[in-house]
Amino acid sequence: MKFILIPFIALGLTLGMVYGVVYECEGVEPFPTYFGSPFIFKQSSLGSSMEYFFSISGILLNMLVWSVLLFVMRFGYQVLLEFTRYSIFLRVPYYVVVFSMIAFTLLNLFKLSIDLGGGFNRNLNYWYWNVDKDMKDYGMHCEGTLEFLRQR
Repeated sequence: MKFILIPFIALGLTLGMVYGVVYECEGVEPFPTYFGSPFIFKQSSLGSSMEYFFSISGILLNMLVWSVLLFVMRFGYQVLLEFTRYSIFLRVPYYVVVFSMIAFTLLNLFKLSIDLGGGFNRNLNYWYWNVDKDMKDYGMHCEGTLEFLRQR
């Protein structure tokens, strides 16, 4: 079960931008805002403030990073349980946190269904993004800032 729940929770941490990098670009042309957690997985639409385009490879890479972190944290928790006498007092908060993170992921998936840009062609929701090349081609300068629980 943990091999399904941990990547699912990692998806929610990625999509929810719990901890991530926001790249705001400046230059002559209008340019989208990019979001990473730590890899870039989402960009804003220039046509609508309510639409975002997603990179499948970015989402998968971010899920991998968050899953490894969650596996390590869970392993540390299991070791802590073995060395303590009051394991019941540690198990209840653990399950509360896990269920709240599952609810957080479900809410983020619902929000994603509203924000998702249409189509999967090469320039929209696929894995062909080359942000560095685009910045260089358009003469843009993008500055990344670390953010916690990014709101629109």
